[in-house]
Amino acid sequence: MPLDTTKNNQKIPVNPGEVLFIAGKPSMSLNILHEGSVRVETTLGEESLALYTLEGTNLTPGIFALLEGMPYPYTIRAKTSCVISTYVMNQPNAKKTLIQKVSVGVMAVRTMLKEIGELYKRILAIRGLSSKIQMTADNLGVVYYILNPSIFSDIQPGAPITRDDNIIDPVIRTIRNNLAGFYEHGGILPDEPSTSFLEESHGEFFEKDYPETVEWSDSSFHFIRKILAVNPKISQALFEADPTLLQSAAESYVSTYRELFDILNREAGELKDSLNFLFHGDQSLIEKFNLTLDLFSTGYSTISATTLLPITEWVSKKSQTHLEEFKQIFGSQYSGLTGGLDILEQKQSELNKKYAHELGAKKDQDAASASGITAGIDLASLKNELLNSASQILNFSQVDPESVKEFSTLMVKLKSFKNPLDPEPDNRKIRRTITKTYWEVYKKSFTKWLAAGKKAPKAVELMLRYGYFDESLLEDGHLVELVQRLDQGRYNGNVPVHLGTDWLERIYSKESPTSVDELGQTFFEKLKLDLKDSGIKSDKDIPPSYDTPDARLAYEISSMYEPNCRLTSGSVASHFPILTKYHITIPLEKCFVTKESVQKAMQDILNVDYTAFNREVIYRNEDIGIKNEFVQKSIIPDLVLVPSIGPKIMMWQDLSIFRGAGSKESKGRITIPHFVTGDLKTFLFEAIAAFRWELCKNILGPDWNNVGIPSITADYTDYVQFYKKSKDLSPELKEKISGEFKRFRTDRDKFANDYSLWIKYEAEGVQRLNRVVRAIFYRHIPFHKTIREKVSAQPAFLELHNRFKNVRNRQHKELENKYKKYMDASGALPKELQENLQFYEV
Repeated sequence: MPLDTTKNNQKIPVNPGEVLFIAGKPSMSLNILHEGSVRVETTLGEESLALYTLEGTNLTPGIFALLEGMPYPYTIRAKTSCVISTYVMNQPNAKKTLIQKVSVGVMAVRTMLKEIGELYKRILAIRGLSSKIQMTADNLGVVYYILNPSIFSDIQPGAPITRDDNIIDPVIRTIRNNLAGFYEHGGILPDEPSTSFLEESHGEFFEKDYPETVEWSDSSFHFIRKILAVNPKISQALFEADPTLLQSAAESYVSTYRELFDILNREAGELKDSLNFLFHGDQSLIEKFNLTLDLFSTGYSTISATTLLPITEWVSKKSQTHLEEFKQIFGSQYSGLTGGLDILEQKQSELNKKYAHELGAKKDQDAASASGITAGIDLASLKNELLNSASQILNFSQVDPESVKEFSTLMVKLKSFKNPLDPEPDNRKIRRTITKTYWEVYKKSFTKWLAAGKKAPKAVELMLRYGYFDESLLEDGHLVELVQRLDQGRYNGNVPVHLGTDWLERIYSKESPTSVDELGQTFFEKLKLDLKDSGIKSDKDIPPSYDTPDARLAYEISSMYEPNCRLTSGSVASHFPILTKYHITIPLEKCFVTKESVQKAMQDILNVDYTAFNREVIYRNEDIGIKNEFVQKSIIPDLVLVPSIGPKIMMWQDLSIFRGAGSKESKGRITIPHFVTGDLKTFLFEAIAAFRWELCKNILGPDWNNVGIPSITADYTDYVQFYKKSKDLSPELKEKISGEFKRFRTDRDKFANDYSLWIKYEAEGVQRLNRVVRAIFYRHIPFHKTIREKVSAQPAFLELHNRFKNVRNRQHKELENKYKKYMDASGALPKELQENLQFYEV
């Protein structure tokens, strides 16, 4: 029975476990806890779960509900023996009491402050667990398909996958839709599933980011918290002088608590859905793997024991980890288990015993597998050469001994973890500290390597090229693969692709200008800030002692190289610049990027989007009277292979010179991880889309979104802002667009997604964009002539093609007439003008 608050009660003793106030019942009293502790509970489905505990003296449990004038949103239960007083009160009287009795007001506000902090911590814990379970479920779904491809008989290798929201089974529906996103965003499925694939986040392919935090910022909350943190006598005097401060604080905290409680309910609901998806009922993902084990046991499956059993063992262990974390958060077991996990573990145990010989033999085979791919490399000799690689690299770099000591200690600790890339806060803290020293080692090693005529121990060369550091963090086969790839031979492509070391050498020798940093600042601008009192106004004013090769190199590594190694890894939470076996989710040879593979991917894209890198530049030729003629010119950006592994290619800058003559003709910069864990061409789509967007903004300046001056940025931004008013889109389509846009933070991200669909699907005649976007793209991002001729036969493209052809023919005719005065005696035009005429030919 809850406490009777219809009359004032003084210091009522309450036994442990006894309910004080019940969720849903009206709040009609101000309660003061004199001693002991109470627990605030809520419900998740049909079960009661502990949220947080209030312990101590002079606390006011339930004050939030009283001041809000609403029923209790939670149940309050005695955790230990308590003594509590209740005072009959309604909402208006409670608000007056806070002002008239400042000591009670301070007590109430301090209690809410404590509750808000505890509630937010619980929300973060729930969000963290929910994200982990969602990632596990998504990865397991893809693995289930790899093990059982017959569940989608219509899916063909390499072909687009259509989504199907009409599938009744929620698990199968989610798997198919995830597979569609996985393909669209450049994911490459492993031939055989592995535990490393399961451990790694593939959210960028599933269109999910698995956030571990919940964004919440309340400036008034933090302001009052600071006031309450000072000496109680001072804060008491302040509130007595102006009681309205207490009233404002209380009202603000009530609003904050309600906001957080609503977030809690939402997060708890999502957690329940994720748990049910994985564990609850006959259609759960766990039951799908039970079925897979049944098919294997009865001989109806062609999957090998050495492939399947490590996966199901991982499923069992990961499930127990999630369930244990649930218990730690809520203090009780998840009640939705329906026996499927127990059955899985029982079958796993039986099959492990039955196939112990095969599993053991596979481990032995894996241990010796490198010997079969050495292609003439003496593995024993190589391992001896790379023995104690970390020590070799640290000795070569000659960094500060104290830094080395801390670095080595942390590396030993990190290697003791089951997975060094785990996003847990303690792991991340260790990785951040290691990363800081790593880049100092990298910079010093590069300088010494360059000074020594590009000669160094093999371990150093592997670090500079690939981010290698410790041989024990990789498999033998990985070491062989890395060493075999060190010499890539001569490159003769027309796309400017640079190895990371070659790029840093260009910066060091001033062959290329330095890049911008993450804030868009140049080397000159940062130096100008550092020397703000020295009177530097232009690049030429920089003292030679500051503009040294070493200074430029240090700037490039810290401002461009290091950030891009982090960003191309895809996951900031698990980022680690040192290459490990835990990064490698698909075979290393499949994700290795060469200059030739970049050249081929870029050429494939340009065969579709031939104007990808075009811009208007000024052509002058005084000898034949040409003062200023705008011509189209394609300027392919520099592409830099950085020592990183991941699923992201970064468009770093659209120009390399930002002021003066030649700036608009300067190359942009795109960075590519040396190991791309997905489809290189698909990832380049996003980078090229970003390049197009930023270049257009840069060249047009303030008019980049002026619809009076048609451009890709202006027209697409106008579409994003006003698509809901478009007469060309149905209500159903507008609703769909609205849902899709929620996945993206910026208009550029929305554009990049549509650009990928334009190049990947629409160029093949598969309609994936709405008619408004298709019209914008056909005007500003035309397909190559051969593709235009192919798709123009379709009704969706016919009118667009005719309009495009008429505009281009008119432009071509105008230029042809204009250029006649520049022809020589033989009727020939300068190369630049002839190429510009050809650009406008349809």
